[in-house]
Amino acid sequence: MKHILMTPEEKKVAIDVNTDVCLFGAPRNPPNTGTSYTSGTDIYAHKARSGKAYFYTYTWSMWEGVMSSYNLITDDEAKQMLLRKSGKSGYDGLGHEEMELAEEYFPGIFDEDA
Repeated sequence: MKHILMTPEEKKVAIDVNTDVCLFGAPRNPPNTGTSYTSGTDIYAHKARSGKAYFYTYTWSMWEGVMSSYNLITDDEAKQMLLRKSGKSGYDGLGHEEMELAEEYFPGIFDEDA
């Protein structure tokens, strides 16, 4: 299902979580976790007709009455969110495929610079 988000320049971006690239998918209540993963924030990349990539978050919840939301974020915000996730392990960290996608959109994101 498509949703329209507006850029700061008042341009329309037609996002769709079914076709856009999910760079990070928050865990959705895996077994034996109780209620730890009943809400989360996913990070997506949308390629516009112009060829420019736009990044956005999809915040969701399994709780009745809690609305989902979509928010455009800057390239730097997306990169920082992915870097924070890369430092975690297990359900809340980046998997191999997610790390490859992050590298595709942000070449050198995981290169050491210390």
